[in-house]
Amino acid sequence: MLEKLESIKWKILVVYIGLIFGILIFAGFFVQRSLQDYFTETIQENLIKELNLVSGLIEEQLKEDDYEQLNRSINRYGEDLEKRITVMDIRGEVLADSQEDPARMENHLYRPEVQEVLTEGIGKEIRYSSTVDREMKYVAIPIIRDNQTKEILRIAINLEELWYIYIDIWVVLFRAGIIAILISLFLALKLITKITDPIRSITWAAERIANGYLDQNIVVNTNDEVGRLASMFNHMVNKVKEKVEEISNEKNKVEAIVTSIGDGVIAIDNKGKIILFNSAAQKIFGIKEEEVLNKSIIQVTKNHKLDELMNRDLRDNQFIMEEIEILLPQKRIFRVQIAPIKGQQMIVGAVGVLRDVTELRRLEQMRTEFVGNVSHELKTPLTSIKGYVETLLDTKPDYETYDSFLNIVSQETNRLDRLIGDLLELSKIESKSDYFVQEDIDIVTQIANTICLLEDKAAKKGIDIVLDLSYEYYQIKGNKDQISRLLINLVDNAIKYTPEGGQVRVGSYLKDNSLVIEVEDDGIGIPQKDLPRVFERFYRVDKARARKLGGTGLGLSIVKHIVEDHKGKIEVESEVDKGTKFIIELTKV
Repeated sequence: MLEKLESIKWKILVVYIGLIFGILIFAGFFVQRSLQDYFTETIQENLIKELNLVSGLIEEQLKEDDYEQLNRSINRYGEDLEKRITVMDIRGEVLADSQEDPARMENHLYRPEVQEVLTEGIGKEIRYSSTVDREMKYVAIPIIRDNQTKEILRIAINLEELWYIYIDIWVVLFRAGIIAILISLFLALKLITKITDPIRSITWAAERIANGYLDQNIVVNTNDEVGRLASMFNHMVNKVKEKVEEISNEKNKVEAIVTSIGDGVIAIDNKGKIILFNSAAQKIFGIKEEEVLNKSIIQVTKNHKLDELMNRDLRDNQFIMEEIEILLPQKRIFRVQIAPIKGQQMIVGAVGVLRDVTELRRLEQMRTEFVGNVSHELKTPLTSIKGYVETLLDTKPDYETYDSFLNIVSQETNRLDRLIGDLLELSKIESKSDYFVQEDIDIVTQIANTICLLEDKAAKKGIDIVLDLSYEYYQIKGNKDQISRLLINLVDNAIKYTPEGGQVRVGSYLKDNSLVIEVEDDGIGIPQKDLPRVFERFYRVDKARARKLGGTGLGLSIVKHIVEDHKGKIEVESEVDKGTKFIIELTKV
């Protein structure tokens, strides 16, 4: 209902009706005023004529001062004329009145109409009469005898008669107005409908277009302004449809490009609110695009540096490239490239591309550490060998010293050989060149073979190897040599770091669809702070002790690579002075 009242059709109609009412009211007041003046003038002339007539009739009674007869005559004339007639002397004393007793009436000398007679010769006044308690029209004339004003004759008429006439005029005007309004409404509705119906059709079509339905055409069979408007509207719709299709195609291309980019892309408008958040950015921050639109960078990323860079780009209108560290949802390093989005006259936003360089930086750090560690690990035995060889060359030691030096050189050479062998093995595993040959492996057999190889070493330290195997027949798919190396490295480490008289337990069992292998010792253990790094290359908890025991620092790194290549996972549990347990899960056949 409210929409109908707010339509242009009803607005025009209301204005039209208002104009008609205004014109009718103005005409009514004008006619009333004209008729009022006319009737007032006519009544006044009639009253003067009646006064002149009465004046002639009572002249003799006034000459004879017969006031009783005068009062009876005035009462009769007032009754015949249906008006109030009053006669007073020049001093304002009432001599006769057609409606009241003259003896009880007050002096009328200062009545406006009486004063007007005395000054201008005739008195006319409309006022409220306290005597008869109503609004009256008064007209007064002088009665002249012997060229002097001897008495004043006044006649009064009740104005209610005029009000009845005015009411009749308004009734006539009202009836005429109702008829005029009805006729005008009919004609106005016909005219307005011819204007508003095409506008309504255009509005409906515009709403459809706004909702995405571009196949709209307006049919208006007129050649006036509305018809031309409909024609131009149809032309505009066709142009808009072409532009929308063109923009849609371009938008699809851009969306496909942005979506396929592996880097995170974030765009903001000139108010710093997010307007684009591609799928890579959603993965980086773990949040959906619909949840971040129209929010600020700091609200979404919780990263002040990224927020500062994006807003600085908006402010300075320049290309920015920096590396930043993002802590949430996890700690990572990104190379950020930010460029402004330029409109025709101003910067309308900025777009930032986030490339994850965490792994690259980690690999660079690992490479640096690896080079340093390899250099150090190779330099140590070579320096030792060089020192002892130079000593042997420069001096002539006795046989016992000579034999001792050669043993040390032999040990360092063996250590250097093991180190180079482990490096070559690790390189071979990482490169996967001629390495991963798939075959069925019986884990129980592999564990048994490993124990046979290392039981003499364990026996020399008085270490008891306990087997806790499930002898159900099960196999895994993998490389037999690498699985053997994995087991040898873990059991050998357990023997190395377990004090004399200790125990090493090797177990296996089924868990769901996986085969679990456990290697546990009751040796020196690993501190909690070192557990996350035990699989790093050349990382040793106790470097001096590890070298003394012949470790290269690469064994566990090789173990981890072998497990990962077999699509498995490895965990370590340890407590200082209580022992260490390695747990490996491999998928069984």
